[in-house]
Amino acid sequence: MSHNLFQFIGNLTRDTEFRQSETSKRAVFDMAVNRTWRGEGGEKKEATDFFRIKSFASLAENAGKYLGKGSKVFVQGRIEPTKYEKGDKTEYGFDFIAEEIEYLDTKAPSHGQ
Repeated sequence: MSHNLFQFIGNLTRDTEFRQSETSKRAVFDMAVNRTWRGEGGEKKEATDFFRIKSFASLAENAGKYLGKGSKVFVQGRIEPTKYEKGDKTEYGFDFIAEEIEYLDTKAPSHGQ
């Protein structure tokens, strides 16, 4: 059995970037996800992780219309490995592709899309 799924709840750190061509719709947004844990001495520790999320089609169109900086969302989707050449070196990374976005507290984008 295989499983490729991420789930994040967090806030957008900037307005969604929406792009549309004749054949596709794409939106990208960055989100901050807070996490807490207990250290060895029992003290509470906190950190924030940042993720770039991509979405396509109608999901992207709605994100471009309704998700501005500060919006709180639940995002679920899949992780896709990436590979590209940088000079004579191969660089590896991951793309987070949204398959579901739940709007928890929206703030309109300042660009008015």
